[in-house]
Amino acid sequence: MVMGWQHEVLLVGDTDFITQQWIQHAFPRDRVVIAEREGTVGGNDRLRIVNMSGANTLAETLTAYEFDRIVFFSENLTPRSDRDGDLGALRRLLHAIRNRQTQMLMVSGPESEFIYPENADVHDTSKSLMSRASEELCLYYAHTYHLEAKIIRCPYLYAPERNGATAYFGRLFEQASAGSISFREREQQQTCFLCADDLAELIYRMFDDWTAESEVFHVPNVFNFTYGDLADVISAAFPGLSVTFGEGRPQSYPADDHALRLRYGWSPRYSLKQDLPLVLQRWKEARAREQSEKHPIWDFLRNHSKPWIAFEICVTFILEELLRTAVQGDSQLGTVDLRLFFVVIVGTMYGMNAGVFAAALACAGMALSYASNGASFAPLFYDTSNWLAFVVYFVAGAVCGYVQLRNRENLRFMRDENSLLRERLAFLRDLYHDVLDDRRMLRGQIIGRRDSFGKMYAMTRELDEVLPRKLYHAAIRIMQDTLGGDSFGIYRIDNGGRFARLVAASPQAESLFSKSVRLENYADIVTALDHGGLWVNRNLEQNLPMYAAGVHADGKLAVVIVLAKAQPDQMNLYFQNLFTIMCGLVQSAMVRAFDYENVARQTMLVPGTEFLNTQAFLPKVLAANELKYAHMSNHLLLRVEGAWQDDGSRLRGALRQTDEAGVLQDGNVYVLMNQVSEHELPIINGRLTQAGLHAKLVSVHEEDSLLAEASEQVAAESQADETPRSDAAPNDSASHEGGAA
Repeated sequence: MVMGWQHEVLLVGDTDFITQQWIQHAFPRDRVVIAEREGTVGGNDRLRIVNMSGANTLAETLTAYEFDRIVFFSENLTPRSDRDGDLGALRRLLHAIRNRQTQMLMVSGPESEFIYPENADVHDTSKSLMSRASEELCLYYAHTYHLEAKIIRCPYLYAPERNGATAYFGRLFEQASAGSISFREREQQQTCFLCADDLAELIYRMFDDWTAESEVFHVPNVFNFTYGDLADVISAAFPGLSVTFGEGRPQSYPADDHALRLRYGWSPRYSLKQDLPLVLQRWKEARAREQSEKHPIWDFLRNHSKPWIAFEICVTFILEELLRTAVQGDSQLGTVDLRLFFVVIVGTMYGMNAGVFAAALACAGMALSYASNGASFAPLFYDTSNWLAFVVYFVAGAVCGYVQLRNRENLRFMRDENSLLRERLAFLRDLYHDVLDDRRMLRGQIIGRRDSFGKMYAMTRELDEVLPRKLYHAAIRIMQDTLGGDSFGIYRIDNGGRFARLVAASPQAESLFSKSVRLENYADIVTALDHGGLWVNRNLEQNLPMYAAGVHADGKLAVVIVLAKAQPDQMNLYFQNLFTIMCGLVQSAMVRAFDYENVARQTMLVPGTEFLNTQAFLPKVLAANELKYAHMSNHLLLRVEGAWQDDGSRLRGALRQTDEAGVLQDGNVYVLMNQVSEHELPIINGRLTQAGLHAKLVSVHEEDSLLAEASEQVAAESQADETPRSDAAPNDSASHEGGAA
């Protein structure tokens, strides 16, 4: 079976704290897409990161993925955040999904919840107004366009596993490493932080129990941890740290209204006081890795490229002048203008400014050369014909620099364009792969649905069994393969309707079921089975199965099929309907097997007794053996002495309804005790002794040998019965022909 993702989820906004572990915790079975943002984690087959900065890209992404759930994280989840507000981005997102069946969850910061006790006239700040405006915008779209939206007002977020990279603590630790930190809050002010792992658990539970109405929830701040305590923990990690506190207005966070605990069974578990050393350790590890990757020399050269270029030009100029002096007497090299060559090389390599600077050095070198030859600067300055060389130097430097600058700009433009094209290509490639995944999933679903008739036929063939014990085995196996559970059990109701006996159970799950159950202790389940045919443990009571379905024969409850444990995703209407359908198929097969057994009962007995003959008793023992080796049931085989003294009524009266008495090929009477272990043998012997009978346990090795011998004998008798029929046909036809003659 091809399984697809359960939901498509988009995470947008302040996603700096998100990690792979957080995604696995909040959305374990969903495909997650994160709107690209600095610091977000890398993607895998379940997680994509796309750039949604543009309106066109946003529309394309929402069209391509068809998100079922969207979580918007507000910018004010980080204290003292220097990012701009998110009203515009939130409006574009809400406007794009306004007519879609999308579950929208907005996680807002604590700004709109703060109360200032010392100044009753002050209720709002600029950040609280922005935060409340975002919430009102979300509720407006929810009411106007019937969008399913919920809002969580929670404290500031921190992520212990994010290398301490949350912006607030990153800046705080940077200041502490410098020797001093300064808080704007007072020392006695309570901190207001929530662990991101707690938020992941809350989001998972809210989506798991989602309702259509718009609601606003308040996340409590339950831990007593002040900014003074925060400073003490940081001071312990940075000895000699200087800490100052501000005189800002004291603010308080509202008390817990217990709404989340009563509705979702959720409350914060992780305290900043306990997690802060881990956050600090992660930050130190990340900083140590950054420091180890730094190279002082190369970092200095990268940060001071212009002085280094000027130094290179000056050194090259000196080498050029030395070379010019060395070749001054050469007739061939003397005709080459090395200064012009120097200007062209520098301008071509470093650009216009460097070319002009090299031209100035060349002009200075020429002037010094004139001076060294005894010439005066006055003729050089007043005679315009001498300016030509200087003009050529500056023009050559400027032109070569301009060409190099234009080529560099063209190259930068092409690189930027290629980068945009690569991002676009990566985005389209991700969409293409997602479409292929969806196509593959839908194709598997279509093939599975098309082949469902074959599966139904195969299940019907497996349930086409007249022996109830083999039918129990087939029913357990089919229900495990189809429904996916591994704790199924089947109970048979006795004729009196007082007890239910376990006849088969899933392998390795037999310990979850009682061997015998008094029905009056489960009156609610029996009543539900008599009226609706299905019972569901909606209250999650510990000692009761999660599902139970009844099989009725002749108007009475005959068999109960139970599922002891169920996964969270199996507690829904779809699984209930599927469980009911499967139990309906099993019921039809069992009723048919019971009717056949009742009708053929007399033909299966040894004449004049209550014992099954070998042809009827042997398949029951073989079926019990098969269930035992499949770890679905236990049984004991007993050899009874003195059972032939009457018609077997005494032995029948000492047995349960689920037990069978019969004869094997050695002529002895055997009793098949179902769902019985050896430690219960004294109780069974006591019951048989009261009936005047004595039983001996047949060992496992002896039972296997006895069954093998009985099977061979039954097969030989069947073959012998068929041989005379084939031989008698010619004789019969010959006699008829003789009579006719």
